[in-house]
Amino acid sequence: MLLTVLVVVSLGLLAWVATLRIAIMRRTGRDWALFWAQLVLNVACVIPLEQRFADTWMNTAGMIVLLVQMVAVVCYYLIVDTRHHHAPAPLPAAPAPVPGYGYGYPPAHPGPATTVPSPSPHPNPYAQPQPQQAVNPYAQTPPSPRIDQVRAELDELSDLLRKEEDR
Repeated sequence: MLLTVLVVVSLGLLAWVATLRIAIMRRTGRDWALFWAQLVLNVACVIPLEQRFADTWMNTAGMIVLLVQMVAVVCYYLIVDTRHHHAPAPLPAAPAPVPGYGYGYPPAHPGPATTVPSPSPHPNPYAQPQPQQAVNPYAQTPPSPRIDQVRAELDELSDLLRKEEDR
């Protein structure tokens, strides 16, 4: 909004500022080309406004083109700025589903005294099929191995502290 007021108050002389902001904001080649073309046209319109061209058709044409350019830049800036700030954010690519640990704990590693039951070779024929869970595109990335190691060490430390309390 402030840039549109600046362009209008300067009668189009600072229209290049609005197109420069659009080019920086969107970073597309088309916007940069539009900025440079608009800047060259702006300078070309200012030159006939010199005193030596006063009371000539070039002076009048330069001012008319400058005012038309001002209106065009203000309209273009308002449209592009509004669309840019109200456009929905692009969705991130959904990561592959990673089996979770449940409440942030890593899976227990069976020790020599712990036995792990083997899965049944025959699945239950009467079990209801479970629906597939939808992948959450906003899910966090899987934890790094270092985080898993720290969690495991904290779990071991809490187990040691519990054993000390029981004694």
